[in-house]
Amino acid sequence: MGIIIAIVLLISAGVSFGAESSLPGDTLYPVKIGVNETVQGWVALSGEAEAEHRANLALRRLEEAEKLKAEGRLDAETKAKLESEFKMYAEEADEGIGELEADGKTEEAAAIRADLQTSIRTRGNVLGVISLDGSVDSDTKIEIEEEGEKRIVNDKADLKLVHKDGTLTLSGKLMRSTPCVDWKVETVATKDMPSSNVTFNLTKKSTAEVCVQVLGEPQEVSVKILNVSASASVKINLEGEVVYSGKAK
Repeated sequence: MGIIIAIVLLISAGVSFGAESSLPGDTLYPVKIGVNETVQGWVALSGEAEAEHRANLALRRLEEAEKLKAEGRLDAETKAKLESEFKMYAEEADEGIGELEADGKTEEAAAIRADLQTSIRTRGNVLGVISLDGSVDSDTKIEIEEEGEKRIVNDKADLKLVHKDGTLTLSGKLMRSTPCVDWKVETVATKDMPSSNVTFNLTKKSTAEVCVQVLGEPQEVSVKILNVSASASVKINLEGEVVYSGKAK
């Protein structure tokens, strides 16, 4: 009897391991979501662990949709189901993050939120997801380039966010509808060393009441902030809209 039980346990462990890479429609997918993810939830004993678990479940649905699309298997029904589950887990993660913030665990909350936001911004298009809170400009595209460089592009900007050797640099072009528009870049960084939170505020103002030309040349910008943690939470606000929210690197 003992040998039989041992064999059953080994087989079960093997099935559980194999299920981790399964996708909706695969034979082992019910094991992945019904067993593996449930057990992972059981061992998430702290508030921080629970919030991370819910965030990971949301990101799993994005990853599954991405892989299914690449394989040509993302039909409308599966997409709708994954989107629904993503929203449910993302909302639960957001609630957990809020509870951490209320308990004074702001750094832990910021780290989980930043990871989730970055993944949503870089991979969420497959499900039509804009951001965790829906506040990010839907026309903005985020591209991850070499060594974690982020390229942020929309109709107003073509920017690069780079973290290297403790220095965070935001550079690129800001579009001008007329020559009489100037962009202003303001930065806010926490005073801890290295800084754990950085915000860039990009706003424009007119330099003249009347402009005779229709279109102005793009304005080049380059701003560097020293002593910034690679895991710092970074936010870029463009004319009051969040176009990037994630980690420095």
